[in-house]
Amino acid sequence: MDRNNIPKLIKLGSSTTDLAQAQSVARSAWPPFPHNGCAANLSALLQLAGIDVPMTLGAGKLAHILNSRRGWVQIAVGEQTAGDIGVTFDDNAIPGADHIYLVVQTVGTDEMIVADNQDTRPHRRFASGHGRTPTEYFLRAV
Repeated sequence: MDRNNIPKLIKLGSSTTDLAQAQSVARSAWPPFPHNGCAANLSALLQLAGIDVPMTLGAGKLAHILNSRRGWVQIAVGEQTAGDIGVTFDDNAIPGADHIYLVVQTVGTDEMIVADNQDTRPHRRFASGHGRTPTEYFLRAV
């Protein structure tokens, strides 16, 4: 269903200009952005890529929408590729995944270049965490 839109999603997430546009949309929906704005940021990127998701707040809620309503499948950590969505563990008091992000490039089984609300440009992240919440699984459009 969404698989044909993934090349555009990767392109958007790889571009600082397009990422800024998505972050502007996210900020409109969630004024405290970038704080706790990962789902809003990813919702905006998905929408810009032509993937029909509502503006969503909450990483776990967006993961649920992609998996249950859009038919994305879970992929094990280490098997991720560009275009997959990383969903981290729930390590804080707020229920649900702590973070959600777009993989724009893999560097290995752990290191990736990602697009999210934590930087205005694509940046490095490790699935294992390296000081951040580790990734629990990835979602892939089919």
